[in-house]
Formats: sequence, structure tokens, C-alpha cells
Amino acid sequence: MLNAKAMGWSLTAGFVTLIVLFAAGMLGGDHDGTAEEVAYLATNNDWMWIVPITMVGGLTMIIFTAGWISWIRNIDDSSAVLTYASYLPLLALSLSWVGILSGGVGSRTAADNADAAFALMRLSDFTGFIGIVMMLLSFFLAGTAAYFKKSGTPALMGLLGILGLAGVVMSFIPGMGFLVFMAIFPLSLLLLAFIGIQQARA
Repeated sequence: MLNAKAMGWSLTAGFVTLIVLFAAGMLGGDHDGTAEEVAYLATNNDWMWIVPITMVGGLTMIIFTAGWISWIRNIDDSSAVLTYASYLPLLALSLSWVGILSGGVGSRTAADNADAAFALMRLSDFTGFIGIVMMLLSFFLAGTAAYFKKSGTPALMGLLGILGLAGVVMSFIPGMGFLVFMAIFPLSLLLLAFIGIQQARA
């Protein structure tokens, strides 16, 4: 398990990951759907920038996941709820990397095989979505458990649990996914970065 300072700084890597992935998305342009995205990638070499930047985000995500799991286990090793909450980030990380790799291969092959690229990009979107849901579920379980166990700052832990629950529920409501990705998930990572900085400086 990481020490308190390393754990704290690792928690800030989640928000860094989000910034890196947003940057990669901005380089890829705005598209109405997967088919339009594939057509765009087939006519330029933007994948040469997008794929490496996305993989950097995947690496910072590994750092965040290690810190988050250590933080969860530091609350109470004997809690079954927290044990499950600590496994979910590993699942989220695995799914996210499947999405990163499939998206990278899809971007690279768009010019040669549009159908294969389309399938790979859809797989990337789906695994990325499920990965975010798993991470939000982990935020809900760990934040709520920490609140009731009076671990950390109760207000912050309660807020993390509420954001996690709201994110999970809204992810499956048609038309609300954009709000989850653009507001709830970033706020959750920003909150954890704040908690991490507090802990690293303590």
C-alpha cells in the first residue's frame, strides 16, 4: 500500500487524466457520430497525435487507480463494501485500456478499412462508458462508507458518495450521459484531487 504522501499525489492524477483525454478529444474534432469520426480519421493523420496523447492519459490513470485503491483500503480493510469498491477501479482501468487500444487501432485503420475502424471505435466508446460507470460506482461505495465510518472530512466524503450515485444513475438515463461525462465525473475527480492534495500536505 502507498504511503500517505504518495497516495495523496496519486489521487490528483485522476483529474490530470481527464485533462489529457479532453485534449486528445479536442484534437480529434467534434463529430455527430462514429461514422463521421471514422470518415474524418480516414482523411488525415491526426491519429499520430491523438493516440500517443490518449495513451499518456492511460498511464496517468494507472497512477490514479493505484492511489484510489490504496485510499479505499486505508479506510477499513475488513469492510466487504470497501473490498468490492477497491476491485471496481481495476475493472474500470482494464476496460479503459481496452477502449484506448481499440480506439487507437481504429484510428490507425480508418483509411484502410472503414468497417473495421467503425467497430473498433464503437468498442472503444462502449468500454470507456462502462469504465466510467464502474469508477463512479466505486466513488459512491467508498465515499458513502467513509462518511458513515467518519473517515476523512464527512462533508467531502458524503459529496463524493452523492456524485458517484448520481453519475451511475444518470449514465443510464437517455440524454444524460453528456452531463455525467462533462460535469459529474470531472467534479468527482476534482474533489478527489483536492482530498489528495490535503493528504499529501498533511
